[in-house]
Amino acid sequence: MAPNVGLGTQGPVQRGWGLWLTSVLAVVIAALFVAARLGQRLTKRSGFGMDDYMIIVALICSGLLSLTECQAVVYGYGRHWTSLPHDSRMTARKWFYGANIMYKVVLMFNKISVVCLYYRIFSVSTRYFRIVCHVMNGWIISSGLAFIIATVFQCTPVAAFWDRSIPGFKCFKNEPWWISYATTQITTDFMLLAMPIRQILLLSMGRAEKLGICLVFGTGAFVTFASIYRATTIASSASNPDPTWGPVPATIWSVIEANTGIICACLPMLRAPFVRLFGPLLGSHTRRGSTGRRPSHQLTWGSGQPRLGSHKTDVSHVLPAIDRDSEEGIVKDEDILADGRAISHSRRGSGIFVTNEFSVVTELEKKKRQSQCDGQDGDTLATSSVNEDKTDGKSPFYHV
Repeated sequence: MAPNVGLGTQGPVQRGWGLWLTSVLAVVIAALFVAARLGQRLTKRSGFGMDDYMIIVALICSGLLSLTECQAVVYGYGRHWTSLPHDSRMTARKWFYGANIMYKVVLMFNKISVVCLYYRIFSVSTRYFRIVCHVMNGWIISSGLAFIIATVFQCTPVAAFWDRSIPGFKCFKNEPWWISYATTQITTDFMLLAMPIRQILLLSMGRAEKLGICLVFGTGAFVTFASIYRATTIASSASNPDPTWGPVPATIWSVIEANTGIICACLPMLRAPFVRLFGPLLGSHTRRGSTGRRPSHQLTWGSGQPRLGSHKTDVSHVLPAIDRDSEEGIVKDEDILADGRAISHSRRGSGIFVTNEFSVVTELEKKKRQSQCDGQDGDTLATSSVNEDKTDGKSPFYHV
């Protein structure tokens, strides 16, 4: 049979068209989001990170997943087994076998990308969170590879997956096998959703802004919903004796789950649409007061010099909304934790941290030299000048 992608096999009853349409549209939409994400990286000149490379690999694997699903539909997947000729049965099941493998590969790389994104954004906060990211990636890779290898060799011999006429074959039971994988993925999804919450709460921002950032990262909850809903279709699909008709609903939701995972992994880089839709809820306003005055920040000595005695934190850089439209803006705006600890770690290629130092050493030295030249009157002038800046024993501040 000639491979007419999208046409499917002819027959009175078939539901492969829904699978074909879902596979094509889902991967195209996912590709648009990945392209927007990479465009954002290039625009901000922040450089590609491991999270970007992993999401690109996930998109390529998703394209292969859609290809295998469409080809399975071409050869009869979505029609009743008894209505297909023998050659079409074998070919459709071969393509479906490939789709089973690619589905698990997509989810593995997608979840690795999410953890790498968390690491890129929040790793500067605590050593504990960096360890959590490494452990989480280890779990995703080990469990993912285990299920991929088990999928490849789920039947003995392997050809028994599509040809059950082979004598003495052995295969996994569909229902417990599919449910075990679905349970693992749902558990991992909940863990990924919970990972950034504590780090967001530590940021020095308003409660509404924290809620908004949580909503941006919480869009991955739809992936969890897709996983859960797919699990509800597994029981009926696995118990159906028709191998080309019964699993179609679960297969459709597998495609949705894989591609929505890619889309949700790109959303933190595309905060601009959220900012325009929800406004101040997502931190689209600056932190300036209603009077329009610029905030006061402590004036510090130069590098390696002691501070002028104050209990306030270092300068916090305030960015306008237009500069905080990506996930990097979240950290740029919040490089000071809520407990007052300044984040001093650097990040390769991200261009996230900007350090501004304000010094009064030059002025003091100038006045000191002037006082040495002018004698006693100059000494009095220098002392009074410093006292004017240091009113009531407080350290001087500079309006930024």
